Amino acid sequence: MNKLSDDTRLRLADDNVWSQLGEEIVILDLASSSYLGLDDVGAAVWDMLTEPRRVDELETDLAAAYEVDLREISRDLRPFLEELVTRGLLVLDEEESEPVP
Repeated sequence: MNKLSDDTRLRLADDNVWSQLGEEIVILDLASSSYLGLDDVGAAVWDMLTEPRRVDELETDLAAAYEVDLREISRDLRPFLEELVTRGLLVLDEEESEPVP
């Protein structure tokens, strides 16, 4: 997968099975029959993506929520999002997303 741009709009894949356990989320990857656990920050990102969101919107909202520098959020968030896209747990919201170069 190529790098995500600020304008890339993401959403949860339609066939995700997941459950909230306290502040964490556990996702069943149906394609590989494996589980993925998300900590509280990952769960916050997942929750934000229940509606399609642009990458830059996610970064801004997380930086404000956790009072962390936007550059630090970007450095950590983008590889995480790219991994979720690679696993098929997130997909590009094609209707309103800029193409990934």
